[in-house]
Amino acid sequence: MSVVREEGNATAVQESTPLLPREVPEEKEGNKLALYRALVSAFIVSLSFGVTQVPILYVFRLMTCDAYYETHTFAGPAGADRCARREIEASTARSISLLGASTTVFGILNLFVTGWTIKRFGIKPALLIQVFWPAIRLSIQNIGVMTGSSAGIIIVQASQIITIIGGPNGYVLALNSFVAEVSGHEDRTGALGRLSGIMMVGAAVGFLAGGLIGEAFGILAPFRITLLLFLLSTLYVFLFVPSITQEKDITVRQSSGLKRYFGPLRIFAPQKWTLAGGQTSTQFGALTLGLGVFLAILATGYIPTLLQMYSTNEFGFGTAANGRLIFIYSSLRGLFLSLVFPRIISKGRKWLKRDPGDATPTAEAEAWKPQEEEALMGDIPTSPSEIGPVDSMDNDGEPTNPPQRSSESETFVFDLMYARCSLFVDCILTGLATFVTHGWQLYLVAVLLPFGAGTGAASKGTILQMIPSSERVDALSGITLIENLARLSTSAVFGLIFAAFAQIGESQMTFVCNSAVAFLGFVVLLVSRFPPDGSRRSDE
Repeated sequence: MSVVREEGNATAVQESTPLLPREVPEEKEGNKLALYRALVSAFIVSLSFGVTQVPILYVFRLMTCDAYYETHTFAGPAGADRCARREIEASTARSISLLGASTTVFGILNLFVTGWTIKRFGIKPALLIQVFWPAIRLSIQNIGVMTGSSAGIIIVQASQIITIIGGPNGYVLALNSFVAEVSGHEDRTGALGRLSGIMMVGAAVGFLAGGLIGEAFGILAPFRITLLLFLLSTLYVFLFVPSITQEKDITVRQSSGLKRYFGPLRIFAPQKWTLAGGQTSTQFGALTLGLGVFLAILATGYIPTLLQMYSTNEFGFGTAANGRLIFIYSSLRGLFLSLVFPRIISKGRKWLKRDPGDATPTAEAEAWKPQEEEALMGDIPTSPSEIGPVDSMDNDGEPTNPPQRSSESETFVFDLMYARCSLFVDCILTGLATFVTHGWQLYLVAVLLPFGAGTGAASKGTILQMIPSSERVDALSGITLIENLARLSTSAVFGLIFAAFAQIGESQMTFVCNSAVAFLGFVVLLVSRFPPDGSRRSDE
């Protein structure tokens, strides 16, 4: 492997320069096919995770209600909803918050496990693990739902510990890593957004199916069907998602000690850059971006649960109505990310593109320049995620060649601009939800909120431009870790806030708190920026 270097108008060919170009049309087609198969996998696995999301809220309400009347007597009129009491509603909200918090804590640990698995065994084995173990968790949850009352709640909550081995967070990281590898530099942000959109569409179909199945066949049916779906998803990943084969003749450089385990957090540390004039400057772009993403998820991560809890408490929505509500919200958000978001990114980049005659490299372009020794060696991968397959006549699999990094010196500032704007739109739309007074208006809110989608996808594309490509897995792990820390916080903080407002009959005020946090995140993202033009990393 080598590089062809330009010297004036002549081309200097190194001793190890390949006779044929490395990037051939067949490889590009293979990358596209691999991307499509990954998107199909994202849809079916997200659908599997989504089927139980609506029924589990209703199940917790029923189990909390049963536990309440073990020590109380119902004195209401015949035919009345005996669970429609503020004590039960508040207790249900606290139980759901505890479930979400424990899931997120175990999910954070799952990120470290998945990151290690990707580097040690590859992306496909890691993905298989993340899809298979939720089936084991569903088996235990089936037992909890059949048990009911306080014991059932404890069983369901305890089953979440399996998330450490395999769960939605690790599966998202594995698929994001896969898509980042098979997508080119220019297409990466759009592909990550499309992946997020497909996941949301799959989850939306799962939300709707779970609500309808639970109402038609009983509350236990969605949990049994989900178990079967996860087993089928595991089979699909095993048979159809291609592997990214590692080259056997390359020694992979790995971090040692604590860096190996805390690499995802290290990417947000302040970075030393040397400016064009020779001065040294500390840049906080990655740090402020991570903080902005944290606040964005903190503000919006509780919205799906909040819509369901609010609709149930204030307007008496059941599983079917809540399933339709979340289906509208998630499917429109997913379609926006899948179809509209990539086009906005593409058009916006062209709008902000520099004058073609301006050959001055940006600071971000300098960030991707390897050291002189590495330049002589060419595009030798520096992490397991960058290692492509060795072409072999006896290779019966479908290895995928990651695209080359020849164009990764270009920076797309529009990605960061989009992240700011989308979060500001979220702030406005979430605040408007405070004025909902009728059940049908919640459906209008579910239609409007998706137009603020894309903060997370744009942030992933931005962070991948702020750090060297050799740290791509850590970058995706880091941004996913920040998102899950935010979800942990939002489940705990806004779950308790909703419970407090529900206790006094002012549940809608939770939307005001969400809007305020979104605005704070917007302000933080305004501070995030790339280093000045002409600067480069001090360690290079």
